[in-house]
Amino acid sequence: MKKAITLLIVMIIHAMPVLHAQQLSPTGICYVEVNNNNLLNAGSYKLQTSGKYLFNVVNIFAANINYDTSRSRPYLYCNNNVTKVLTNADTYIKPLQAKGMKVVLTILGNHQGAGLCNFPTREAAKDFAQQLAHTVNTYGLDGIDFDDEYSDYGQNGTGQPNASSFVMLVQELKALLPNKLITFYYYGPAASRLSWNGLRVGDYVNHSWNANYGTFSAPNVPPLTNAQISPAAVWMGNTSNSTTTSLATQTKNGGYGVFMWYDLHGTNETSQLSAGTQTLYGEQTVLSTPLQSWTQGTNCDAPIGLYTSNLTGTSAKLNWSAVGTNTYDIDYKTAASTTWTNAVTATTTTSVTISGLTAGTEYDWRIRTNCSVKSTYIFAPRFKSETPTTPTGSTSLSLDGSSESGAAGNLNLSGSALSFEGWIKPSSFKSGFPYISSIIGTEVSTGNSALLRLGDASLANNKLQFVISINNTSQKLAGTTALNANTWYHVAATYDGSAMKIYINGVLDASRSQTGNITSNGAFNVGYAYDSSRNFQGKIDEFRVWKKALTQTEISQNMCNVTVPATSLSAYWKFNEGSGSSVQDSSGNGVTLSLTGVDASNWGTDLPCATGTQKMAGARTQKATGLEEVTAEKQIKLYPNPLSTSSPLTISIPEEYSNGKLTVYHFNGGLVETKTLKAGNNQYDFSWLTMGNYILQFESQNGALKQTEKLIVK
Repeated sequence: MKKAITLLIVMIIHAMPVLHAQQLSPTGICYVEVNNNNLLNAGSYKLQTSGKYLFNVVNIFAANINYDTSRSRPYLYCNNNVTKVLTNADTYIKPLQAKGMKVVLTILGNHQGAGLCNFPTREAAKDFAQQLAHTVNTYGLDGIDFDDEYSDYGQNGTGQPNASSFVMLVQELKALLPNKLITFYYYGPAASRLSWNGLRVGDYVNHSWNANYGTFSAPNVPPLTNAQISPAAVWMGNTSNSTTTSLATQTKNGGYGVFMWYDLHGTNETSQLSAGTQTLYGEQTVLSTPLQSWTQGTNCDAPIGLYTSNLTGTSAKLNWSAVGTNTYDIDYKTAASTTWTNAVTATTTTSVTISGLTAGTEYDWRIRTNCSVKSTYIFAPRFKSETPTTPTGSTSLSLDGSSESGAAGNLNLSGSALSFEGWIKPSSFKSGFPYISSIIGTEVSTGNSALLRLGDASLANNKLQFVISINNTSQKLAGTTALNANTWYHVAATYDGSAMKIYINGVLDASRSQTGNITSNGAFNVGYAYDSSRNFQGKIDEFRVWKKALTQTEISQNMCNVTVPATSLSAYWKFNEGSGSSVQDSSGNGVTLSLTGVDASNWGTDLPCATGTQKMAGARTQKATGLEEVTAEKQIKLYPNPLSTSSPLTISIPEEYSNGKLTVYHFNGGLVETKTLKAGNNQYDFSWLTMGNYILQFESQNGALKQTEKLIVK
């Protein structure tokens, strides 16, 4: 068979407790195709004389790795029959565990491009590992079994297998489930990607076995020993009794510690089982209880499209896509907790805001659908509630040019329009070929890229270059201005379907004609592309990604701040966290930027737009390098700040601005209200505001000043 609907699983020999007083040697592994068969039948078979149960591990075959194209995220999918087993664990799982058996869930590809071997970053691998661990813990399972089949790598814009993916996945999963089983069916791209960067898959899995039914071949998964391997593979009803006996003989003579049986049916299998057990254990197999039939589970899919937005120190908005006209149950917890808190039950909406969170804390959340039955839970990406910022209210991030960078997971930027923008302060430029410092973007191949960087093989190392892939070719636009080290610059690159453009400090620096659609769908990074030798060295701030071409006016008037929500804004990282290893997305799309190699020393208050406690936007004049900001005497002032709910707020407007508009936003970007202000001191009663952080934006009528302030209400 073509390594067909395969499986794996077993007992754990290193770093695991003994399974059961009646554990067999070799350990008996059983796979049950729950689409057609009742899992409980695995508990009906015993050895005739000793009365020991034949199977020590029972594998649920199979859940899937599916791909959520709307979020560019692999997720764990359970069909109607796997759902029936998991959501009725008391009926189908616990009775087997009560007999001393381990119950494990197999994970299999599903023709959607997502698999074990193409996680583009450690963050993506960890996210899927967290989904698996949550599932094991929620439904009381004993481990995870990996089968690298049917993934159809490359579908839906996913990447091809890489060297690091499988190793990172099992390493992250073992850290989350140190006392659970992790097993590997030795087949597919994963079988040739067992080591990377000094790490080995075999250091994190408990067992592996042969993928070709009816043959005897030991998997090579260092450092697993014979005691952890099954070279034999028996497919019930398809492997002959004589071959089964031969496989059992070779297993026993070779001192192997595992014997794998696949596809236990709902009919009496004692004849074929005995063909193996008589040799392995010196006993025939008998039925100890009647076999049970199987009724198909009811279809009820969990929602996808999960993301978190509107993050503050104490609240967050949880979002998902609707599944028909069903209702949903949502729970959340801190990452360190094992107890879930219900947020809402049977809601008909597609979002819910949770409050009472602890600032600077990581959280998990899960959701299920209510049909005539309940779906399994799907688990959202972990998020972090906003960390209180430094006293100035704003920070930037410094990168070392070698080991420090940010990863946003996969972003699909393909289409007819695109913009990158942000502030950079290079501290040095690359002195070695090809003289590249990567700033922001995706670089998968010549046919799949969109990025902004400094330098190239034939370009000075301190000049910008904008690269996009069109018609399987890298189209490049080189900047004309040489940047200076240790100077803040606002840099932007746009494409509108007819031209590529580069702007520096809001001024057009270079352009060229270009037509066609961009192809860019892959791992998106900040300060890094595909090679760490090209990492950016210097400070960064206010990075944004747009699925539209910004105009020069939009760039020049909003270099330091953008009011959200904003149309076509795909990701927005303000770098105002001031600490930690992640940057939240202010666009509302939940594209968290995970940082590598960063500690407290990377965060600082050297800002391109800072004046006092705010980041300014719009109020400035052009200079040759950086920006000259409006003087303090020409800015609005708020006092008192922090503000007590029992005190009025005074907003002082300089005489230069006879009229202006004040817009008040929640810190998460939601609009509170708009007011018209005149010059002088304006008093407003904001006692109706709840405690928390707010953003006040003032824009003068003549357009000379656009200023943003943070207001704290206590």
